[in-house]
Amino acid sequence: MRDDSAYSLDGKTAIVTGSGSGIGRGIALEMANAGANIVIAELKAELGEETAVEVRAMEGKALVVETDVTSEGSVARMMAAALAEYGAVDVLVNNVGSLGPDGEKTTLADMSLSFWETLLKVNLTSQFLCCREVVRYLLKNERKGSIVNIASLAALVPYEASIAYGAAKAGVVSITKTIASEYGMSGIRANCIAPGPVRTPLVEARYKGRDAVKAAQNRVSPLGRWGEPEELGRLAVFLASDASSYITGETVVASGGLTQFLTKLP
Repeated sequence: MRDDSAYSLDGKTAIVTGSGSGIGRGIALEMANAGANIVIAELKAELGEETAVEVRAMEGKALVVETDVTSEGSVARMMAAALAEYGAVDVLVNNVGSLGPDGEKTTLADMSLSFWETLLKVNLTSQFLCCREVVRYLLKNERKGSIVNIASLAALVPYEASIAYGAAKAGVVSITKTIASEYGMSGIRANCIAPGPVRTPLVEARYKGRDAVKAAQNRVSPLGRWGEPEELGRLAVFLASDASSYITGETVVASGGLTQFLTKLP
């Protein structure tokens, strides 16, 4: 019989940012299913509590910490709360991201500086702050750990009206590689997931009334569909667990085979 213990997160504590809904919730639930204690770092505490209820229904442990991942102080308080509750942190999943407010012009010629700066802050600076906090803790306590950063297919190929989002997510890929290079000898691994379209409230809202665009993407996708949050969750569990112990600095594209976002869809 095969020993699946390498895939287990039993006894480990995982921080999952933005895990009140969407991909973050899918990751939190799959990590709880793998045995991890979950820290739900969520700006909207009520959404975090919804995820916590699902984790506890699985007989897992969940702590909700209201967190603004763009704030140094808030990230530090989140880390302190995680350590106070569980005594250690082993896994960080940086999931928070945003395409920006609806209605804002997002092509280069029309983009405001404030829009650009906001998207870099939410999508890239947030990951820097959380990675720095966890790496400092792991180094100080001589602990091994795994970081899983969520980027986007937009980091690798063009996506319609996404110059700021794509640039920020490309930055996520870069900091992941650098963390892996700098801290691998200290037992810290860092990897990245670049999802294509995934069925989340955020993505569904973006595609509302744009069935032709969705259909066109599905036609050029080998699997012909969007992904589901739990599919990303299972990949995150693999990258966080000892099953991927010889993998670091990599970006795994999870897009159903869709490797090119078309900018001129109907």
